Amino acid sequence: MEKEKFNKEILEKIQELKIKPRARWHFLLKNYAIWISGILALLVGAASFSVIIYLSSYNDFAIRQDIHKSLGEMLLLTLPYFWLIFLGFFMFIVYYNLKHTKTGYRYSVGLIVFITVGASIFLGGIFFAAGLGQELDEVFGKNMPLYSEMVNPHMDFWSNPEDGRLIGILVAQNNEDSFILFDKNRQEWTILIRGNSFISVPTANQPLRLIGEKKSDNTFEVFKILPMTPGHGFFKKANNGQHRRY
Repeated sequence: MEKEKFNKEILEKIQELKIKPRARWHFLLKNYAIWISGILALLVGAASFSVIIYLSSYNDFAIRQDIHKSLGEMLLLTLPYFWLIFLGFFMFIVYYNLKHTKTGYRYSVGLIVFITVGASIFLGGIFFAAGLGQELDEVFGKNMPLYSEMVNPHMDFWSNPEDGRLIGILVAQNNEDSFILFDKNRQEWTILIRGNSFISVPTANQPLRLIGEKKSDNTFEVFKILPMTPGHGFFKKANNGQHRRY
């Protein structure tokens, strides 16, 4: 009798609140939406990881003696914090979505984190090998404001003439011993070549990294010239503007 009374009270409460049972398609749609958004977040996170690999592969630790920086200093100054935060955010979305799938409650937090991190690293490695990391860096360099300040730490690291580092695009060759370069802030520099500075002979329109010594507000004496790495897109954008003098 008590059970019947309880069931009757429940039915009356449902009728009072006008609660309608949800159709099966509603739960299926919600589950599909969670999976699709989770997969998209995983792909975006993996793409972010491919950029992290791309940027980190050009840290140039071998030249730290020339720029008087320790390994730890170079890591801190060139670590891609923006992409690490971006990756972490999308990995959290993947974790959240997996946890809220139909069977997500069965899996421990540790297992979901392991799967998420492992999948991001695996797919990120594939994307990097396919050239996606470089492509994304190029696109961001051409189109994103604050690219050099936030997205690509290499730009700011190499834009320090007082400390013997300069980055820019070669716009004109004066003679065998000097050329004109515009840095990332659109300042014009006269570059004086000291000895055999070239790893490869630079040409007009070519972004370069320079190691040397600042001689005046717009003169820099260089003893080593390195090709540009991440940041090509940024200087391509700059080169399409007022820097085209040659």
